[in-house]
Amino acid sequence: MHTTLVIVFIATLVFPRAAAWRSKSNFLARPGEADQLILAELEKLLGVGHRGATQPRMERLMELLGPTFGALPKNEHGSVGTAAARYALNRLFVQEHGWFVNGLQASNGTWSEDTPTNAVGGRVDYRAGRLLEGPLAADGFDLKELTLFAAAVENAIHGETAFVVRDIYQMLGRSVEDALLSLNETVSVIDAYMASYILGANPADMTQEELMSAIEELHPTWEETQLFLREVQRDVLQEDEDSFSFDRVATVAEEAAARFGQWQSGECMAMKAQLMQMEDRPGSGRVRLGDFYHGALHGSRWQFSETTDYLRQLGTLDETEASTPRVIIPNYINSPSNCLASSSFYAVCCIDECGDLLQRLERNIGSSHASRDKIVTAMKSLPPPSSATPGDDWRLSDGLVRRLEEVATFHGGASIPLYGRLFAQWLHHAYPRECPYPHLSGTTQPRQADDYEQHTDQESIATDEEMLRHVREARAHRAAESDDANPEDGLCSPMWTMQEELVVPQAHAREERVKASTLRSAFRIVAIFGAVGSLLLALRTALRRAWVARKASVEAALHLRCHTV
Repeated sequence: MHTTLVIVFIATLVFPRAAAWRSKSNFLARPGEADQLILAELEKLLGVGHRGATQPRMERLMELLGPTFGALPKNEHGSVGTAAARYALNRLFVQEHGWFVNGLQASNGTWSEDTPTNAVGGRVDYRAGRLLEGPLAADGFDLKELTLFAAAVENAIHGETAFVVRDIYQMLGRSVEDALLSLNETVSVIDAYMASYILGANPADMTQEELMSAIEELHPTWEETQLFLREVQRDVLQEDEDSFSFDRVATVAEEAAARFGQWQSGECMAMKAQLMQMEDRPGSGRVRLGDFYHGALHGSRWQFSETTDYLRQLGTLDETEASTPRVIIPNYINSPSNCLASSSFYAVCCIDECGDLLQRLERNIGSSHASRDKIVTAMKSLPPPSSATPGDDWRLSDGLVRRLEEVATFHGGASIPLYGRLFAQWLHHAYPRECPYPHLSGTTQPRQADDYEQHTDQESIATDEEMLRHVREARAHRAAESDDANPEDGLCSPMWTMQEELVVPQAHAREERVKASTLRSAFRIVAIFGAVGSLLLALRTALRRAWVARKASVEAALHLRCHTV
């Protein structure tokens, strides 16, 4: 009887928790009908049927989002909030396509709690908007919901591509409904689309001659771009096709837009190689401003000509030595000055190399925070930075390990948040040519050149006189500079401040509380089972003693009975 009561007592403690876990699991696994309803609404963004293409894209997007989602801080429902959702989606599109989507980027350097729905803005009808802000935002975003949102953004981008192709058809005097284009006509449409894509121009406002003349004049690598387009065309269209419907032509344009960022990254890497040749110190990830301008004045590096004020707003300057400002290579490569104004929806920019490194860490660590030792171990699986000497067995320097320990101490000595400014700063010093330096929010205002000029009423391109002045100053300071001005071992620059900014504020503390609560629950269960064990042991002892006493009593009674007889 006592044992039965103990089992019932344990069940009342444990089973309700299990029931709650099962209930939450069922909530996260949305019914198939809901998924199909949301997919159907997302397809309306295109204006044409793309069901066959949507599901494979969703599978691919879920695979790409998986490592980041798995490591991001979660709420009590096991989901990520809107700030983390924006962060994950922004990283996805930048890393996969080089797309900087309006509404997904950090606002003034921080990831606010604004809903990612801003990314699709007025391109979603009322019912789809309710789905995105309702079912997809309730209690945060699980992986499937985040994937659906990514599919919504991609579908909206493809829908915009289809509208631009329609305008090009009209520009060429062709009908969208019933005209089949020849191969040569298809080439003309695709070239016109990519020209408008790169220039950010509206083909409805130009003639074909004006558009093609502008792209040939303003885009130095247009011939190489045309070769890229022919490759995409061959991959999408079948060899035996000789005429093409609007849908087929639009599909080529969509694929070209999706691949363009990866292809364009070749130019970004060529720019990086040019900057590395001008480094002030091997592996520093920095170029003296005078050398930067010297490349524009006396070489083929025509793009290295932004004004000092514009570079400062972009966050590309290291001014820890005020007399010798330096351009930070990854900050410059990934700045909006190197983006292409492709549409009102997004811009195509250089793909952030640091994103791939961070994703590898996410796969290895699987959490939003980790101890110093765990991070050091995980770093061993990453490829060496380009600043490392080829052939050497690269490892973290003692200086970098000490800095990591400082970050851990700053956070109480337990664990380090991966999605914070301090860890991003540490990654920059470990990979000075790949990972941008994270400035404090509000200290920079990265904008494309046109936006900068409109907001400041200043030119974004420096004059020859301004560039020559910096070239002369750099020569003078280099002659007077000592050789022992290098920063601490392991750091690429004195740029280091112990100021934290988290992608999801308070998430680290919340996870620590959840972890502590989980440990308390575990200890409570252990204590309960310990108490139960003690109770069972005491019960067993009491029963044994009672049995022994009962046996002795029975034996005494029998003995007395026998003696009486």
